[in-house]
Amino acid sequence: MSKKVAIVGAGPGGLATAIRLAGIGYQVEIFDAAERVGGRMRGFEVDSYAFDTGPTILQLPHLYKELFEEAGLNFADYVQLKRLEPYTRLKFWDGTQLDITSDLQSFKTQLASLRSDLPLAFDRWYSEHIRKYELGYKPYLASPARSIFGYLRPDELMRFLSFRPWETLYQHFWRFFQDERLVYALSYPSKYLGMHPTVASSVFSLIPFLEFSQGVWHPVGGFRALAQGLANAAQDLGVKIHLHSPVHQIWIEQGQVRGLELADSSRHQFDAVVINADFAYAVRHLLPTSARGRYTDNKLGQMQFSCSTFMLYLGINRRYEDLPHHQIYLSDNIRRLERPWVDDSALDETDPPFYVCNPSIIDPANAPAGHSTLFVLVPIPNTSYAVDWDIKQKSYTDFILKRLHLLGYHNIEQHIVTQRCYTAQTWLDDYRVHLGAVFNLSHNLTQLGPFRPPIRSENIAGLYWIGGAVHPGSGLLTILEASRSAAGFIHQDFALTGS
Repeated sequence: MSKKVAIVGAGPGGLATAIRLAGIGYQVEIFDAAERVGGRMRGFEVDSYAFDTGPTILQLPHLYKELFEEAGLNFADYVQLKRLEPYTRLKFWDGTQLDITSDLQSFKTQLASLRSDLPLAFDRWYSEHIRKYELGYKPYLASPARSIFGYLRPDELMRFLSFRPWETLYQHFWRFFQDERLVYALSYPSKYLGMHPTVASSVFSLIPFLEFSQGVWHPVGGFRALAQGLANAAQDLGVKIHLHSPVHQIWIEQGQVRGLELADSSRHQFDAVVINADFAYAVRHLLPTSARGRYTDNKLGQMQFSCSTFMLYLGINRRYEDLPHHQIYLSDNIRRLERPWVDDSALDETDPPFYVCNPSIIDPANAPAGHSTLFVLVPIPNTSYAVDWDIKQKSYTDFILKRLHLLGYHNIEQHIVTQRCYTAQTWLDDYRVHLGAVFNLSHNLTQLGPFRPPIRSENIAGLYWIGGAVHPGSGLLTILEASRSAAGFIHQDFALTGS
């Protein structure tokens, strides 16, 4: 008789884990309080406009193909992808711009216009990262975290130290390019981690390399369609998905998972439980106090969480065919190295960096004919800092709308048909994200690898975690890799019990 596994949360990590487990014969059921799958990626519709609410960047599409192939499915039967070229336009504080593209010759031509020696510097950087990828991706990103002692072997230390982990991303890119525009252009993925380039470790320089080498992609129909495609695949493998089914608590007896207790007080027995809810929220609200282990309120209060995001979702009565899918404005304030600019501990009301996604140019079905949707993101403090969004929301919305001309969206207010705003409080209240910290635990050196919460619970048998808080960290590609580790742990643990 096959083992039964419950997954709490139908986010991408939970769905991917379900596919992996169902593909090798486990009975899997997913429980989610929302009305649709996807977690933070579930999106929403207003009138005839459809919006993504979570990730807007897909990297390493082969990970999705492998996930489906290992379960005997074909990814292309469920989700269609489009490659973006160029994939991101960056506009700088001095008025210059740079289009990031995996057409390396085109990119180096742009670099030459900035300074004649930059193309050769880029070649050196790129060559180094081919080696960095070969040595670092599988053992550090695609494998479970080991104990701290597991990283202390001489060969392991030599490999790790060759990555110069003591450098920040800023120092890393400055060493190659000595141009602040290029430094911030290539280190902008640090914001995927909720960190400033001057505090993020240089090990994350692997992210821009992966985008250069393997591209950035968009799922047709948006990331809502990606979530639904994952769910459809899971269901085709026999996974049962229960929506409108909030979990009250994980059922635990004598240090062993027994199943779930739902909000309606019903109990459902399972051999293992995977929690795909926000880690700190779940620790505080889904675990009995006796099962929290070292993650007390005091411990969580000592951990460093990321910034939040201010989001504007705009339905627009025109198209912006001449503007790219992804754009980022890197303001002069991003170069300020003191608080609050370096840690987003106060609201920037003068010159914040911001991002705009314009997906309708390649995915027009998300808006009426001739119209478009725009997603605007601004890094803001999480709820541990005192920002009263009941007071600030309207004025900050007006402030950001007036800044969109910096990325070519002129007179945007005249074209808005519908709009919705998310703040740190929205992420906390509506999505149950601890502190509204959308990038979860920060990725500083003391919260990486063996220092992050483990996938396999330290103190409760049969309990596992999947999501941005556990190794290897936040982001779709890392969560997809974590799902491989989670499924591997479960299969290993059941094999050890002779099941």
